[in-house]
Amino acid sequence: QALRQHGMDAVIATNTTFSRAGVEGMPHAGETGGLSGAPLRERSTAVVRRLADILAGEIPIIAVGGILSGADAAAKIEAGASLVQLYTGFIYRGPDLIREAVLALR
Repeated sequence: QALRQHGMDAVIATNTTFSRAGVEGMPHAGETGGLSGAPLRERSTAVVRRLADILAGEIPIIAVGGILSGADAAAKIEAGASLVQLYTGFIYRGPDLIREAVLALR
């Protein structure tokens, strides 16, 4: 509702999380700051799907979080995103990830 009321052109879903679900017991799990990458994948896709249901195509959704492969990018689009934004996956995989994502989305 707020997105519509304020005339947003698009929405980015999601960003990092403070949750440490899925990384408990790992060496750096207790560090402060936002967690990014693969641990966000499912939760981020669920948020995209929920927003897509609510917005019904009225406002583009830019999916972020846990995109480390072409299949991950395709899953975000299938969940209702209009675009995907890469960061952690790009840091670890480099330009090959972009190529893989483009091929997966064809």
